Amino acid sequence: MPGPGRPRTVLVGCGAMGEMAAQLVYAAPDAPCELVAVVDVQSDRAAAVGETLGVPAYGSLAQALAAVEADAADLRLPHDRHAAALLEALAAGLHVLVEKPLATTAADAQAMVEAVKRSGRVVAVAENYPHLRAVRAAAEAITAGRIGELVALRSTRAYRIGGVWVRDGWRTGVGPAAGILLDQGTHHTSLLRRLAGEVAAVSASPGLSAGDTAGLSLRFASGVLAQSLYTWQTPATVVQTEATAYGTDGRIDINVAYDTADGSAVLTAAGKPPETLAAGEYYYDSHAAMVADFAAAIRHGHAPVVDVADAGADLDVVLAAARSLAEGGREIRVGAGAA
Repeated sequence: MPGPGRPRTVLVGCGAMGEMAAQLVYAAPDAPCELVAVVDVQSDRAAAVGETLGVPAYGSLAQALAAVEADAADLRLPHDRHAAALLEALAAGLHVLVEKPLATTAADAQAMVEAVKRSGRVVAVAENYPHLRAVRAAAEAITAGRIGELVALRSTRAYRIGGVWVRDGWRTGVGPAAGILLDQGTHHTSLLRRLAGEVAAVSASPGLSAGDTAGLSLRFASGVLAQSLYTWQTPATVVQTEATAYGTDGRIDINVAYDTADGSAVLTAAGKPPETLAAGEYYYDSHAAMVADFAAAIRHGHAPVVDVADAGADLDVVLAAARSLAEGGREIRVGAGAA
C-alpha cells in the first residue's frame, strides 16, 4: 500500500488461532496492522473478539468489505478453508496473510500459487519457525561451517493436544484437515528446510494411533538425512529440544518454549564449552514478527519471509509423507503427484 500508514486489516476466523492473533498482536496499541473488522461464521465468536478489540464483527468477508475500507486480510481458518478464503480475498484486491499449512491438497495449493502470481498482491504465510531467532541463528552457524559439514537432523514435536485446540474437533477428527501430520508437519518441515535445504524424498510410519503419532524419515537433495517425530500422546515440557543439527565438528540444539521466554539455540563443539547462539525467546512472539513482516512487505514492496512458494514446498513434503503412510511406508519422491 502507498504511504507510511498501517495496512487496514480484516481478521478472518475467530477460532483458536484467530483469538491468539487478536490477543498477541492486534490488541497492542502499536500493532503493525490496523484491525478494522473481524469475521467468523459463528456470530458469538466474531462478536466476542470484535468487542475485545473494539471493531465491528461480521459473518463473512464480503459483509465486512461492504462496510469498512480494508487493504488486507489475515486468514486464521481451519486448514481446508485456506484456499477458498485466499482466492476470495485476492479477488477483492486485498493483500493476504494466510495460516499454515498453505492448503490440504496439491491442487488447492497450485491454484493458490497461480492466483497470487496473477494478483500482484503481497501474500505471506504465517509459519512461525523462520521468524524464531534460534532457528535463524542455527541456520547462520551451519552456513558458516561452525559445526563442520552438516550430516543429519532430528526434530521432535511432542505434547498432548487439548483445550481450545480440540474445541471444534476438526484437528483430531477424520475430515480433510485432521491429524497431526498435516497440522504439525509443515511446521517442522519449514524448520528443517531452513537448516538443510530442499527435501528430495520422505517415508513415514504411523504410531499406535495414526492421527496422533507419526514418524518421518527425510532425505535432502544435499544428502543430509533427518528424522521427525510428531505425537499428541504425551505431556508437554516447559522447554523442548525440537531440533538438533549434527555436524562433523559439533551440533546445535534448538530449544523451544511455549509458555516462557526460555527458547534458545546452543552450539556444542568437541572440546569446547556450549555456546548460546540465541536465547530468551518465547515461541508465540513469532506471531507479532509474522504480522510485522507482512505489513513491511506491503509498505515496501518486498517479499515476505515465507511466501506461498515456500509454504508450498513444505506442503509437498507433508503430502508425500501422507502418501507414504497410505502405501505402507515406502519412500516417496517429494512432488511426485500427491493429491
